Order: sequence, then structure tokens, then C-alpha cells
Amino acid sequence: MDEFDWEWQRLRAESDLKDLEGDAFETRFQSVAKSLWKEDFTPTIPMGRRGDLKCDGFRSSTGTVYQCYGPRYGQTNVDDALAKIDEDFRGAKAHWGTRLREWKFVVNLYRDKLPSELVRKIEQLAEELDVPAGPITRFDVLDLIKSLPAEDRVRLYGRAPRATDMARITYANLGRALALIRRAIATDPNEPVPLSADLATKVAFNALSDATRHFLSIGQTGVAKVEEYLRDQPDPEEPERMAQGFKARYAECVTSGLEPDHTFREMVIFAGGGTGEAERDTAALAIVSRFFVTCQIFEIPVVSVVS
Repeated sequence: MDEFDWEWQRLRAESDLKDLEGDAFETRFQSVAKSLWKEDFTPTIPMGRRGDLKCDGFRSSTGTVYQCYGPRYGQTNVDDALAKIDEDFRGAKAHWGTRLREWKFVVNLYRDKLPSELVRKIEQLAEELDVPAGPITRFDVLDLIKSLPAEDRVRLYGRAPRATDMARITYANLGRALALIRRAIATDPNEPVPLSADLATKVAFNALSDATRHFLSIGQTGVAKVEEYLRDQPDPEEPERMAQGFKARYAECVTSGLEPDHTFREMVIFAGGGTGEAERDTAALAIVSRFFVTCQIFEIPVVSVVS
């Protein structure tokens, strides 16, 4: 089950990293690094006017100084970032001397890509200061999280919903999850819900992974409970409004060029999942599965007609 647990935990980890900036991002990286490297890693804090010696964390075995950079909304001002790299790398060299054997710029940028000027700056300084250096991106941080022992990942990000969780799903959990969606959707009713496509065919048509197939197969067992909940709502247009919201969010993901599995994770987050709380995550998975099998989200396989 560990593989599926990680796919679900990655959903929350990605969502978490997107929202972290500044000190919060630094703290999260320190927590992950400490869990992974144990006593080999020491997180640091600034001490008044003495500062932090241009170091947010130090790994003893490799002589690595880590410097974190979490700009707001994951969007950087290149000039500011260049100045920070120059000041922090040179400062680390001055403070740590021969103890500095490697320098890492831990950066939390949107779309997980660095501007070329930042890459060039790091390379230039690495050559000038004679210290190997490089960036650690959001994707690299996710790799570190994946390397954590399973129990540490569960502690930080929870576990994937199980079939037994779906059997215990309640109206209260569904109501809390759907309340989150109501805040983000339009009020105009949508067209009637079309007939469901075959789940396996639709998964294959949308190039979704085995992990996503697994989650949908579990989520499908909760679809009837979601349908029952929606039928019991006093507003008969509630299902159509929900469909409108999911279609709009799905369209945003497609327009942004997200991979199919990434889009699925965004749908679960939209439904209030990715929290690490089993009850909320299970309800969110059931809701997403409902709109998947009723063809409100993802592409519908083309059925050829034999004449």
C-alpha cells in the first residue's frame, strides 16, 4: 500500500508547498531534512544582530550549507533573487570557510522552474568561490519527502483512503467537503448530468496512472452515497451547480497545461481533500469519483458507431 500512500501524500505535499513562503517554507524544509537525515542535519535560527551566518541548515557529513528562498505566491523578482544568491553564497563562504564544502539554494518557485539568470549566477559563484553549488527546487523537496520512512510521511501528510474508509463515509463528512466547493462555484445551473462512461475505458483514454485508477476504483464505491446526499438536498439545482464548479476548475487545469494525474490531484484538493485527515480525504475522493464517472470532468472516450 506504500506506493498508493505516497501518491496521496504527494497530493497534500504539493498543495502544502504551493502555499508556503518565507519562514514557513524554511521551517517545512528543515522539518523534512531533519526527519530524513536525523542527527546529520542541524536546522539553524538567526540570533539577533549575529544573524544566521547565512545558513538555514547544515549537513555535517557533506559540509552542505542550505539557504532557503520562498517568495510570495512562488513568484520571484529576478533582481532580488540574484542579489540574495550573491549575498548569501558569499556570506556563507566568509562565515564557514573550509567547513563549507557544498552550497544549496532551496527555492520554492511556481511551476518548479528557475530563471536562467539564477542558474547562471549560482554556477558563476560556484566557480569563483571554488565551492560546488546548485538549486533544490520544489520537485527536489518532494523527492526528499518521498524518501522519508513511511511512518514519518504518514505523520506529516496522512495516508491514502482505504476501501474500509469509503464504507464508513457519512453525510457529515460529505457536507463539509461540499461546503468548500460551494464557495468557489457559479450560481447558474448546468446542463443535465449525462450518462456515465465505463470507468476503465475513461481512465485509459485520459492517460491516468495506475495509482489514480486505484483511487478512482475505491472512490467509485462511495458514488452512491454522494448521489444519495445530493438527492436529499432541499435545492434541486445543487447537483448542477456542483457540476458547474467542477467543470470550471477542470477547464482551468487543462488551460494551465497540467498533466492528467496532476489535474486529478487538483480536483481532489478542490473537493476539500489533501488534508491528511482520513474522513475529509475519503469524502473528497468520493465526490471527485462521482463527477468523474458522470463525465463532468476529464475527457469522454469517443465511441465509434459500427454501421
